[in-house]
Amino acid sequence: MNSPDSVQASVSGIFIRVNQVGYSPAAGKIAIVLSSTGLSGVRYDVFNSNNTSVLNGTITTASKGSWGDAGGANCAYSYAIDFSTLTTAGSGYYIKINAYKSPVFAISNSVYSSLADLSMQFFKVQRCGNTSPQDHGVCHMTGTNSSIDGKPDGASGTKDFTGGWHDASDYIKFLSTIGHVTDVMLTTYIHHPEAFPAPGGAAGALTEAKVGLDFILKLWDNTNQILYMEVADGLDHDVENDDLDSRSKTWPQNDNTIYGAARPVHPCPAGTGANLAGKAAAALALGAKIWGDSAGPVNNTALAAGYLTAAQQIYTWGKTRTGIAGDADGFYVDTDYKDDMAWAAAELYRATGTAAYLTEAKSFCDSAGEWYNKSNTSLNWSRAYHWANYEVASLDPAYKNTAAGRMNNHLNLKKNYADGQFWNTSSEPKWGTYEAMSNNAVEAMMYQELTGNTTYVALAQQQIDFMLGRNPWGVSKLNGAGTTWFKNPRHRVTTLNRVNNPNYQLRGAWSEGFETSSQYVVDQQDPLLAGQEDPGIVQFNDNRMIWHDNRRDYATNEVTISGNAAGMAMVAFMGGGASSGAPTDYITNGDAYVRDGTYAATNYGTAATVDVKGDADEGYNRKGFVRFDLTGRTGSPVASALLKMYCNAVSASTPVKVYGLTGSDEWIESGTGGITWNNQPGSTGAVLVGTINVSTAGWYTIDAAGFVNSQLGGDKKMTFKLQVENNNGATISFNSKENTANKPVLTVS
Repeated sequence: MNSPDSVQASVSGIFIRVNQVGYSPAAGKIAIVLSSTGLSGVRYDVFNSNNTSVLNGTITTASKGSWGDAGGANCAYSYAIDFSTLTTAGSGYYIKINAYKSPVFAISNSVYSSLADLSMQFFKVQRCGNTSPQDHGVCHMTGTNSSIDGKPDGASGTKDFTGGWHDASDYIKFLSTIGHVTDVMLTTYIHHPEAFPAPGGAAGALTEAKVGLDFILKLWDNTNQILYMEVADGLDHDVENDDLDSRSKTWPQNDNTIYGAARPVHPCPAGTGANLAGKAAAALALGAKIWGDSAGPVNNTALAAGYLTAAQQIYTWGKTRTGIAGDADGFYVDTDYKDDMAWAAAELYRATGTAAYLTEAKSFCDSAGEWYNKSNTSLNWSRAYHWANYEVASLDPAYKNTAAGRMNNHLNLKKNYADGQFWNTSSEPKWGTYEAMSNNAVEAMMYQELTGNTTYVALAQQQIDFMLGRNPWGVSKLNGAGTTWFKNPRHRVTTLNRVNNPNYQLRGAWSEGFETSSQYVVDQQDPLLAGQEDPGIVQFNDNRMIWHDNRRDYATNEVTISGNAAGMAMVAFMGGGASSGAPTDYITNGDAYVRDGTYAATNYGTAATVDVKGDADEGYNRKGFVRFDLTGRTGSPVASALLKMYCNAVSASTPVKVYGLTGSDEWIESGTGGITWNNQPGSTGAVLVGTINVSTAGWYTIDAAGFVNSQLGGDKKMTFKLQVENNNGATISFNSKENTANKPVLTVS
């Protein structure tokens, strides 16, 4: 790890803070300069990797004021330098003022392309059980020296609760955070697969998410209708006696001194659990969708079926237990269940196509009210409101305005707050500030994706800039990203590894967050380790913003799985790869249905519906065809492609198969040579895109990204065929483009 010229153990000088990873060409680019002397009228230059000045200017803005009164720097002056006009891609850029240089940074459309996968590395260290954990041994199961997971409350024996992730520095496992983290991983993958180049590989995002999914399955006991909420409890967290380092002296594989033979497992109390059921069901439904994708990277039909069955069971269970479940000691106190159940219902709709789930998702979103959207809180493990709104709007175009309106109310508060802060931070100083800031950036990008409106993109950029180095200390809060990153987290496994490897780094970990000096005195009770931190960094603490890179600091530098998931989602939503920008809705340029028997030569290309039916009797079968033309689209692969069809009538619940046709896009919608049963496109090489279970009127959505990407390398035209294969005689009518509303749409981003 290199130390840039800007980090010095002296209060005199000029200190230039930038996003050390870099910026996309179109992004706003603001550096903050701290100085012991006034710099008005002083020249600055931006140099490229050849040490050639490619942009220069004069500092003309007024000083933002002083900084560093709590750490000793006491820089009397501070300035903002806007170098947004620099858009040329390259690496090795740096800003220079007099003899002082900033850290180097890059400009690229894929500047954050490796950071989502980097963030996933942290979770491997948090793995519990026989899950190939990284940097520690297999733990908390039979055959190890650790207490096994675990013994349910009131039970005489043990059950298998191994797996999942340890929550933070301790080894407790909570459904509240594991459920949420798995939801975030899989939803981020659904919308931004480009951020994860090899998602099904050993180091891939889906491989990691499966650790969460399989653990969630173990927490559900369908036979006895029990959902377990926690493995271990506050005893694990509070195993400190006179030795303040005792928490740091127990490897996971030797963790046997607290509970004896087995760690306790706590169920949701009677009448409670909807909040946790929502988190669990959403994750499992997402798993069913992704592992059920025949063209996806982790296709496993049996596994997908198991995930879906459990998701439906847990969701149904949760609807009758609307009391809030937390944990045995009040570490994670939730406030609502509607956000979680809305997210679950949305993902069950995504997985099954059953319209009733979408209706329930919207109902949960609507009943949650507007209190959150008008508050200064942020998305986190307990507040998933806008994850749910985003998912519902992604699945139902008619809900976009509602969801976007709610996000706008909330983001406007965040923007106004950030505009009034020295560093444009969007969350009040408290435990978990960085998780909140990351989630605010994610929400801003969700809003942009749903609306195409860039109002809050600058807010998102300010948050990621701060997290990656444009902060008082000039330190990236993601270990392994930038030039100078935090390295001494509150984390047992890190401390233990450093006994034999002093240079050990917890790669992919995101730090926790700053506090005010007054709040820090209240929260941080452990004395810090003298001499652990670089004085050139800690000198920039200010009474408005305290942060320590010190392993004793649990108030500002402990690492958590929920904080890491937020950071991962932020870098993925803000440009994990070749960003495709806001979603584009393509209306079908051709749709029709065909009918067999005496109607085999009849064209229905001008009908207001696309009818689908399977019947044992000739003359009653109907198949639908819907075509889209993406010729004008540049760039591939797409991150997301959702085929959306509106059902206006259905006579009985029926599964509809959706196939993608290859090389069959030149059929004629109507008129001379118009499509009929007799001349319908051939199905050679057809790809099963998915199945939708049509039961009621409403929107149905099919994830078609795999098929769309396969066609973008050719003529960029694609035909979908819809048919029923069980001959149950049910008639289904979808709106066609000739209808006045709710026409077939392919939403691509």
